[in-house]
Amino acid sequence: MADVSQLISDQQRQQYVEEGYFILENAIPEEHLEILRDSCDYLIEAMHEEMDRLGTDHIHISHRGKRYHIAKQYEKAPRLSEYIFSDLMAEVCRATIGEQAYLFYDQYVVKAAEQGIKFLWHQDGGYLGFPHQPYVTVWAAVDDMTVENGTAWVLPYSKAGTRSLVEHVRNPQTGDKVGYFGDEPGFPAIVPAGSLVVFSSLTFHCSGANTTDQMRRAYVTQYSPQPILRPEDNQPMHLAVPFLT
Repeated sequence: MADVSQLISDQQRQQYVEEGYFILENAIPEEHLEILRDSCDYLIEAMHEEMDRLGTDHIHISHRGKRYHIAKQYEKAPRLSEYIFSDLMAEVCRATIGEQAYLFYDQYVVKAAEQGIKFLWHQDGGYLGFPHQPYVTVWAAVDDMTVENGTAWVLPYSKAGTRSLVEHVRNPQTGDKVGYFGDEPGFPAIVPAGSLVVFSSLTFHCSGANTTDQMRRAYVTQYSPQPILRPEDNQPMHLAVPFLT
């Protein structure tokens, strides 16, 4: 595998500190990109089977044929862990959260052709609902990303007016949590497949609807500098898989 130690510039590291994000275009090796695509197909089919078993078209914030939010299923997909615990992810973690990292969460976010529903402005930390040491989200473009197919939009700290966790409210129509209601538009990640959008759990982001005739797939991994524990019982929330220790 190619050396990734020089992939992230000092300027990008500083941008992460000051604005909460940076973008790496064409960063994912082709072999790993194929793993991401194959794993997505595999896990969508498994979710369809679960929907059929339950007699529903809706699980949590996944809607059959519209959008899929497939979380914490990476061990079920062949070879997906090769990407999650790759040298590339290790370098991203070191550049953002430091020399210690645990896999906290993983999810596919898929918007079906001409059906995808938008995600509203939120901080990933808003889904925790309690103060935490910031973790890093690595949003991987499995397909080419455009405004038309619902790419991610990022709101830098300087535009959001905060770098702190804010209270989020649940949108009754979609089940999403929302934490920003201002007028700043943010910046769209118009990037080719294989690119990464890297941002803090305190960075506001959203995504639009997919208005194209092609499926739009993204894969998200999140890494924390230490296990994130639930305040009520001090047990790990989601995952706490050692990566860099």
